[in-house]
Amino acid sequence: MTIDDDLPVTHCMAGFAIDTSWDGLSERLRAESVRALMNWVACAVGGAGTPSMDAAVKGIMAMDGEGATPVLGRRERTGMSNAALLGCLSSSAHTFDDTHLATITHPTGPVAAAALAAAHTLSRAGNPVPGTGLLNALSIGIELECRVSNAIAAGGGSSIGWYMTGLSGGIGAAAAVGRLLGLAHEQMIHALGLAATQACGLRATHGSMAITYVPAVAARNGLVSAYMAQAGFTCSEISIDGRNGLLQVLSATADPRKIREGLGRDFELLNNTYKPYPCGIVIHPSIDACLELARSGAISPGDIERVDLRVHADALNLTWRKLPRSALDAQVSLYHWVAAALVRKAAGVEQGELECVLDPEVRALQEKLHVEVAPGLADNQAAVAVRLKDGRVFEARTENATGSVTNPMSNDQLIEKFRKLASLALDSRRCGDLLDFCLDMPAASDAAGIFSIGAG
Repeated sequence: MTIDDDLPVTHCMAGFAIDTSWDGLSERLRAESVRALMNWVACAVGGAGTPSMDAAVKGIMAMDGEGATPVLGRRERTGMSNAALLGCLSSSAHTFDDTHLATITHPTGPVAAAALAAAHTLSRAGNPVPGTGLLNALSIGIELECRVSNAIAAGGGSSIGWYMTGLSGGIGAAAAVGRLLGLAHEQMIHALGLAATQACGLRATHGSMAITYVPAVAARNGLVSAYMAQAGFTCSEISIDGRNGLLQVLSATADPRKIREGLGRDFELLNNTYKPYPCGIVIHPSIDACLELARSGAISPGDIERVDLRVHADALNLTWRKLPRSALDAQVSLYHWVAAALVRKAAGVEQGELECVLDPEVRALQEKLHVEVAPGLADNQAAVAVRLKDGRVFEARTENATGSVTNPMSNDQLIEKFRKLASLALDSRRCGDLLDFCLDMPAASDAAGIFSIGAG
């Protein structure tokens, strides 16, 4: 594709969204789009029965209970835009969603939720979206979302208080839905601009239900932006990189070249990662190291005198909470997950539940945990030293955290994760059928058929 550096960045983004075809994607990119969808569906179904989703559904249904669009893992139906919101919210409920680690963006949630809600509406209108069409739109949306995140984060000048998925997720969702709607070039520019003007989200929401609401709002905003643009509603072409546009407002060092350079050739989708543990990804290197020690059989929690942990700065900046008081607090608590891994020898959904969060043995160990930032450690590394009361010291170091770009989850690991999460809402037969539908999505004639299996 041709990129004109003299035009606002929305022009090249629109061109990419319109011109990129499934046939033009490499086999690796096609496979990764299936993996991204499979992981997202697992998270969405697994999170469908959480308190966050129950509260969100109750609120949405009080306002918009007459719609026809289903939500994975639920029996309720609502309007299309709110179905996108709920679908994304559900996928974030366990903090198990994928992560573009370079920017701490959770890219698939807003894009997949919006695209599937649109696909269902299109199917009902007699224009079903084939599986390849959905996956192509997904890859387009994720790519643009992550590139916008790269541009915002360039130079480290953006405030860590911004919730990155809320800033870029709506843009990715708008691109994906715009592609499904067949928007023309100018319409796509307007859709991207409208999504950019609605960028929002603060990390102060962490530790509350609203941690899921930020990406969910991005999904809804992106979908609405595409439909508004299709209807002729316009927006400035400089909403992303122009004067007083998204990038300039957020950071003095934001760099729109991070969106343009290599677009259509180099893909950030390949730098996306999938979580093996249901908590902030910056905690994962520490969990790996602690599980190695806990499962070795060399230590007993009651014999521990002190735990010294060395981490990347992001781990403390984002997950600093000690002695969390709720399951939501614990999702973003480095202290909880290190202690839980050492005590329970596991780090799954159960270890994030309130029973484990309030376990006296887990909480006592948090008091013995001392954390320091080690400048030499990368974001996928951590080192732990456990000192026992008899003076012995056991150490472990994570060089490439499980699920990181350098040590990605295998297909078998993702399938195991899918089965465990989907079984929280579906019986074994439906779990299997839903997994097969995801894996066979490239052959599907109607992507919206996923709802006939995964929704009540």
